[in-house]
Amino acid sequence: MDRLSTLLKLFRPKTKKIELLTFDQSDLVLPAASTISVVHRGKAHFANEDQATIYLQPGDLVWVTQDSHRNITIDSDNFELLCCQLKFGPVKLNPLFDMLPPTLHIKHNDSARQTLNPIIQLLLQESQQQRCGQETVLDRLGEVLLVHVLRFLMANQKVESGVLAGLSDIRLARAITAMHRDPKKRWSIESLASLAGMSRTAFNHHFHQTVGCPPGEYLTQWRIRLACRLLETSNGLISHIVDQLGYQSETTFFRAFRKRVGISPKQYRLKAKAISAQN
Repeated sequence: MDRLSTLLKLFRPKTKKIELLTFDQSDLVLPAASTISVVHRGKAHFANEDQATIYLQPGDLVWVTQDSHRNITIDSDNFELLCCQLKFGPVKLNPLFDMLPPTLHIKHNDSARQTLNPIIQLLLQESQQQRCGQETVLDRLGEVLLVHVLRFLMANQKVESGVLAGLSDIRLARAITAMHRDPKKRWSIESLASLAGMSRTAFNHHFHQTVGCPPGEYLTQWRIRLACRLLETSNGLISHIVDQLGYQSETTFFRAFRKRVGISPKQYRLKAKAISAQN
């Protein structure tokens, strides 16, 4: 299984809405976080307090990953922005969002972005013309755009930390993919280091430096994320979930779950079901 498939299977990307927005000089608030946008015409900039100003030009792509960074200042008349609102699973559970920067900027003249150009052109064409099946086509193109952006970020090592940075490193990717694929297995540092083709010490240090936590902690976090998804999306017995995730006892699982989530698995399921009923 490839580096992204497990994440894409668990946190299925879905397009919420795609639209070509036109504005004059003013401030713009993007519709939602996890929006991938492409500047079609005009200029604008992000002026966030916690990072350098990002200037946007025609053809630039920007992925806003956090609600706190949705404000854009428009610097020209007739500014047009193609906005792809995406849902990529619950942000709090998807490890990709743990250490992603609040905005990811891919410039129009980046020589490595050629792989993105065909899908961007298709999106622009479909968004500007009324055609049969347009909504369905745009929905699928939005999902494909996200996958292509993730591929681009990994292939060109555009993210410096977090699981996406780990998946960008071919050695660490083998270990991370193995944990994603088989969370039930009793992985040791030695077995993971062997997959990565590294010594135990070098692997442990490099993993921690790149992903942001030790391999054992990442595996525990991944198991708990899987448990949360199973509790949200199924009515199976909690004992079955414990078995699927490789815990030796329900007590061990309950302790690990409460430590990281703050409530018991049963309480989490009840809360998730209540939220789902409201929506």
